[in-house]
Amino acid sequence: MPIADLPPEPPAIAAPLFDLAQMPQDGTVDLHAVKPRCPVGRPGEIVVCATNPEKERLRPLPDTYETPDGLPRAQMGLSENSSLGVELDSATLGSGQVSNRAMVRYKLKF
Repeated sequence: MPIADLPPEPPAIAAPLFDLAQMPQDGTVDLHAVKPRCPVGRPGEIVVCATNPEKERLRPLPDTYETPDGLPRAQMGLSENSSLGVELDSATLGSGQVSNRAMVRYKLKF
């Protein structure tokens, strides 16, 4: 990119200064926004705590889990070599859109 095409420098923004040393030390400022979930340590102790990663973890299904069978096919025989059925179908159109549709199919064996 040529130098002439470079965007102009953004203006400098004067950020307000924040200094913890200027905070009142008399205990009137409460900086706790959430309820503490860790026990309070004794003076001189360092308490390290974290959320329980097992609390909301999904467990794998047991080997005895069986998926229930689905509904039977919606199809009926009209004669020895013909049947009529209802099916759900989807197809991708030329524009990339997916067409979901219900189909009534007549099948004739020959």
